[in-house]
Amino acid sequence: MSAVLAVIAVVSGLLVLLLAVPVGVAFRFQGIEAFKGQITIRWLFGLVRFCIDVPDFTEAQPPRPGTGMEAAKLRVKRKKRGRATNVLAVLQKAAFRRQLYRLVTDLVHAAHLHELSIRVRLGLGDPADTGCLWALVGPLNALAQSLRNTEVRVEPEFMDTVFEFEAHGRLLLVPLQLLASAIAFALSLPSIHAWRTLRGRHA
Repeated sequence: MSAVLAVIAVVSGLLVLLLAVPVGVAFRFQGIEAFKGQITIRWLFGLVRFCIDVPDFTEAQPPRPGTGMEAAKLRVKRKKRGRATNVLAVLQKAAFRRQLYRLVTDLVHAAHLHELSIRVRLGLGDPADTGCLWALVGPLNALAQSLRNTEVRVEPEFMDTVFEFEAHGRLLLVPLQLLASAIAFALSLPSIHAWRTLRGRHA
């Protein structure tokens, strides 16, 4: 039993040590109707280097045989509308907003930004809903504007349902710090309640 515990301790120590090694990340993303991008990762001081291509994909599925195009578009529109309503319900919870801002702050501190450029244009198709969303996104946008080596522009679109996203940058990450922040966020009560709301259940 002691030998097994010793092996577990050694493996755990090696895992923690590897997770503490910084990872260099360069990325480029673009999304309008489809989302695509590329991530380049450098680890162990350049000994490990590889690229990940993010393939094009769209949320809407092609209409099934026997159904009209207009009916398919209507189903997709209703689905998006339902998701947007759930997201707004989550973001309107003060406890979850505080937890989300804390996560973003922790991630920003854990990432050593060398370059970051982000442009986002978003709208929910309803001016009132978009206004509510913008009131919640605004503080995050203000936080991003205060960062060094960054250029961030988030624009609301009040008339149409739209999500356009462009980003590229270079940063240095410590996986152990990111993992700790993500676990703390995921296991918090506001996050658990938010997940239930997104699943269609009221916390």
